[in-house]
Amino acid sequence: MIKRVIENRKIMFFFVVLVILVGLYTYKILPKQEAPDISPQAALITTIYPGASQSNVEQLVTRKIEDEVSNMDGYNESYSYSNNSVSTVVVQYQYGVDVDKTFNELRRKMDDLQSELPSEAYDIQVNTDLADTAGILIALSSENYSYETLSYYGKNITDELSQIDGVSKFEVIGEVEKQVSVDVDYASLNRLNLSLSDILQLIQSQNLEIPSGKIDDGQSKINLTIDGTFDQLEDIENLIIGVSQDNGSVIRLKDIAHVYYENKQANAKYLHEGQKAILLTGYFEKGRNVITIGKDVRKSINDIKSDLPENLHFNEVVFQPEDVSNSISGFIRSLLMGIVLVIIVVFIGMGARNAIIVSLAIPLSILATFAILPLFNISIHQISVTALIVALGMLVDNAIVVSDSIQLKLDKGDDKLSACVDGAKEVSIPVLSSTLTTVAAFSPLMMLESLAGDFVKSLPIIVVLALAASYVIALFVTPSMAYIFFKPQHHSKKMKMENTFIYKMLNHALQHKKRSFGIAILMIGLLASSLIFTDITFFPKADKDVMYIDIKADKNIDIDYTKKVTDQIEDLLSQEKGIKYYTTAIGGGLPKFYTTMSITTDIPDNAQILLKVDLDQTPFKKNTPYLEYLQNKIDSHLVGGEATVKELEYAEPIGSPINVRFFGDDLTAIEAASDQAIDILESIEGSKNVRSDLSKKTYEFNIDVDEAKATYLGITKYDLLNEVSIALSGRATSTLRANGNENDIVVKSDINSIEDIENMMIKSSVTGNKILVKDVAQVNLKEVTPTITRFDKKYSVRVSSDVVTNFSRSDVEQAFKSRFNEIDLNGVSYEFDGESEMITKYFGNLGIAAIAALLIIFTILMIQFKSFKQPFIILFTVPLASAGSLFGLFMVGQPLSFTALLGIISLIGIVVNNAIVLLDFINGKRDQGLSVDAACREASVVRFRPIILSTITTVIGLIPLAFSNSELFKPMAVALMSGLLISTLLTLVFVPLVYSMVYHKDQASHPESE
Repeated sequence: MIKRVIENRKIMFFFVVLVILVGLYTYKILPKQEAPDISPQAALITTIYPGASQSNVEQLVTRKIEDEVSNMDGYNESYSYSNNSVSTVVVQYQYGVDVDKTFNELRRKMDDLQSELPSEAYDIQVNTDLADTAGILIALSSENYSYETLSYYGKNITDELSQIDGVSKFEVIGEVEKQVSVDVDYASLNRLNLSLSDILQLIQSQNLEIPSGKIDDGQSKINLTIDGTFDQLEDIENLIIGVSQDNGSVIRLKDIAHVYYENKQANAKYLHEGQKAILLTGYFEKGRNVITIGKDVRKSINDIKSDLPENLHFNEVVFQPEDVSNSISGFIRSLLMGIVLVIIVVFIGMGARNAIIVSLAIPLSILATFAILPLFNISIHQISVTALIVALGMLVDNAIVVSDSIQLKLDKGDDKLSACVDGAKEVSIPVLSSTLTTVAAFSPLMMLESLAGDFVKSLPIIVVLALAASYVIALFVTPSMAYIFFKPQHHSKKMKMENTFIYKMLNHALQHKKRSFGIAILMIGLLASSLIFTDITFFPKADKDVMYIDIKADKNIDIDYTKKVTDQIEDLLSQEKGIKYYTTAIGGGLPKFYTTMSITTDIPDNAQILLKVDLDQTPFKKNTPYLEYLQNKIDSHLVGGEATVKELEYAEPIGSPINVRFFGDDLTAIEAASDQAIDILESIEGSKNVRSDLSKKTYEFNIDVDEAKATYLGITKYDLLNEVSIALSGRATSTLRANGNENDIVVKSDINSIEDIENMMIKSSVTGNKILVKDVAQVNLKEVTPTITRFDKKYSVRVSSDVVTNFSRSDVEQAFKSRFNEIDLNGVSYEFDGESEMITKYFGNLGIAAIAALLIIFTILMIQFKSFKQPFIILFTVPLASAGSLFGLFMVGQPLSFTALLGIISLIGIVVNNAIVLLDFINGKRDQGLSVDAACREASVVRFRPIILSTITTVIGLIPLAFSNSELFKPMAVALMSGLLISTLLTLVFVPLVYSMVYHKDQASHPESE
């Protein structure tokens, strides 16, 4: 087939040009994003139960939802937060479940459950779009405009931006809506035989539009309707609620209530650099090139900004297209730099003519890979481009072997066609075997079943595709090009084998085999021991110029109190030159602006601040030390709350490196255990930001009903609680449609003191009589926990701690465990779920992947060499490479992270190839009659050049990545480079040495199948 391709090379060249054009076009149209899409198998379930205490919310809503979701197939765990009037449940499913099927079943179950909840509870809201991340976040802010005016401008802007092709939607966040408040004077209501519930029903019954029928005049039918809806406030005010029995005068709603427009109480308020703001949040369509769409958005934004009033500020808080463009451009620059460096190395190691042909394998393989990517639904992002950088040096290996084989045939005097055909055929199987072993090392990495595995899954896929493309190119394109351009070469100098360093080193080792073997094993042990001094991390923090602050106010009162806490932090931030701008959410969190952002519950005591950082304006080189500086500054000034400065995370977020969760049925015991854990952690050197998710207790008024009295007087507990709930929290009863707007009509009372509550009259649903609250109940002050947190249907408190830079997380955690294990927890259970647990879980998965890779490689080698012993000899290079990687990480101060371990596993297939080349040559020389030791000596010298050339091309290709600012991939590049360099040098001596020790009794003949 190779001969036929060469003879029909014009057709082959046509396909080459086609691949180039398709590859370039595919790269242009492929979706481009900053990081791979990862979809957490989780759902957020929110239920509003107006006026209900947190304990009632937990008992009557949260528990029922937990029971329902825990019985679903694929359920993993759940977290719940019960607050006054709000239930929030986060349910997580096992990795790999059918998401669509599971979420449809979840919605159906929640619909069925609705009838079992209190009638006052609003419809259960199920949010399964937790992976949706805002691509654009714009703060529209002003000192002079109200939230209503900001919303007006915001709606106009989003209407225009949402029309852009590629933008799926634009939302206005922080919009303050109007409502019609019916503020009932409770004293006046006491004098009437009416309750707030009656007022609700009267408004509802008088605000209807019901088709009354049709009138048929014999020629046509005309609809008849009676318009009974409200269209102005006066309609509500003039609503008749009763008639005086004394004089027949009419009592209208305005006689006992004040009807007016007011702003709805927003779940959260937003500020940009201290000014009132609303957020315009845009989302891109999936599978689209956000860079191209971003250009259209930016053009529209520039037009919009020119038409805005001068005192209305338009601020881009997040603009993903720009971040994606910068990220991909940086990695593409590293890729192009790597290509240039590899080509230079090839030119130095080979003749210019041969080097040009060999180097063509790089761009052709990359473009062929681009052309195939749509079939695997892979976008262009930092992981996919990094995969090409990793594969870069390997893409020329096959072409080098094929071109060397062809050149050797030409130098021996073979004609061009025979040299090209026979040279390619001769090495086709070894090259295939070499390619397959590398592919085998990467293939198991595709099977990692986790969010972290999904994050890096495109890397092994692209490397495998690129290597497959390079094999096809080496086998067909390289011989065809060689037929046109290669010429015989004449070497005037002959290498003297005895004078080479490798020969002398190997010769000494072969003369002292046992001692040399022991030294080699000791060296491997010494190199591997560097692991003891190397930090082990799960994933590094994201290399972004963005940080954020999570804030928890001490009191769960209202967002005005929380604002006093955020104001203190904003005052500090405004003094920092390193902070370009900041955007604040009070009473909740900001829209999800990064893929790994966690959920922030919308409750009054929560707040969040996004920081845009410029480290050039600070003495700090990285985010982490600047973060610690900000944290210390905030801690020393903040009063009335807690604030934690955080960096963005890659893949699967873990939050703090040390997390311990306490759970059980006794909330008091759990709180006591968590307090002890906090005390211990705070006393350990190296821990910082020690905190728990337990809300600080506050005091609330509690109505203690005397059930005996209430029953005697005909008052049910529902009568009392329902009436008080309406009076204090208000309840929507209907809608006023006026001037094109729809506004809720909310009935509430003017009660504002305990005395008012005690003197409020409750109407009996049984007798119709009205009784004072104080006649059937007492109002007491009670200490409560504002938020009841549960984990897997048990009360839960989570204690977290960060670790000071230059302190070991494992040392801090071990010190904590040794002291904490001595404490009696009174039956409280606990578990750790911090970084150590993530490392154990995911590094274990990588370990399984490594074992799978070794088994596949062993099978390939056994088939190739028809031997059991020789694959084991070759696999001796694996501990060499691994030890070299660990030593390299230690020397340059990089941690052993998930990606570094990924690099070590990937290294297995690369270093094995060098050993394959050596053993294949040794076996060939033994076939020619050389002794084992003589064959080993010659193999290490003769194969030195191609092995070193192959190693250098791979290492050189990784240099841009190793010297980049990528905290994610620098450890991977270092692990690959150091492991490959050290193992290659040792392989040239160690593998022949082991081979000689295994076959020392057979000094003449080639080994048969063992």
